[in-house]
Amino acid sequence: MRTLKFVIAVILLGVMLSACSATSSTVNQGPAGVTSGERKEIEKYNAYVMLNNLMTGRINEVLVHYFEKFGVDTQPVIEKNLSFIMLDVAETEREVIDKANSYTSNQPAFANADPLVTKLTPVIKDLLSVLDDMKAYYDSKGYVDDDFAKGKQLHTRLVNANLAYETIATQYFTALQKLGNEQRQAELQKLKDADQQIRYNALKFMIDAEATAIEMDEQRITAGNVLQLDMTKFKAKYDVMTADLNALMTISKDKERIQKEGVNSFSIGNYVDAATEAKAAASKIIERINKKEPVSDSDLNGQFLHTTDGTPENFNYLLSKAIERYNEMN
Repeated sequence: MRTLKFVIAVILLGVMLSACSATSSTVNQGPAGVTSGERKEIEKYNAYVMLNNLMTGRINEVLVHYFEKFGVDTQPVIEKNLSFIMLDVAETEREVIDKANSYTSNQPAFANADPLVTKLTPVIKDLLSVLDDMKAYYDSKGYVDDDFAKGKQLHTRLVNANLAYETIATQYFTALQKLGNEQRQAELQKLKDADQQIRYNALKFMIDAEATAIEMDEQRITAGNVLQLDMTKFKAKYDVMTADLNALMTISKDKERIQKEGVNSFSIGNYVDAATEAKAAASKIIERINKKEPVSDSDLNGQFLHTTDGTPENFNYLLSKAIERYNEMN
């Protein structure tokens, strides 16, 4: 199993489409100039994003939790006096799989992503089927009854299912990232043209914060080698993200602007708080490097690396939370 390092959520687009303008009395009426074709394009893109976010979110969480306990080889590492709670993926979370698949033949065509969604659908369902069997097995402590015989079979099935899944998932993440770059830049321009300054600054921070995370991923930086981060390249992205946050914090306090744009003050406040935490996590990486302080072995070997200050994993985790708050903004 290859653990994907860059596993943050992806930004949904079209917040403008779900927001009422200050002068509009029609719920869910988008701003003037949004065509039916653009609306359909954003709906399809967002369906693909929701699939991505299930994969990089809960599915990734369940897999990491399991493989950290039993290892990634074809035969599991079984501890004496085993104590383990198997996580699962809720049925309500799985709805995005069929929804995304239903868009594959819809226009506009996303040439790179459409066939991958089609390929992913049965592969994800096969993976989830194995995870369901494992959930039932560990919840019932079946390994007590059969001396782990079925547990070994399930482990092998999961390793094989996960290998098939990761192959297509990696291709999908790459295709969606490329598509997302195009979609988000277009959305950014629309927000600017429509004088939606709060939403413009909110999206700009997300784009540039994601670029900061991607920079670390492309350098293959993790908690284990964080001191090897090329600070010149990292700071170039970090400084832009920091400037974005400062601009966002300023404009989010403008009550007249909030009213003009029809933004919910509570949701923008939650988003700014989450964005601030994500930026601070990046600052802690710089602090760790300046102090030449490697991540401790106990943290590296623990199961909560995403909460360890001064690590890419912590930054990615908090950035995912910020993206969730952005996606909820209205």
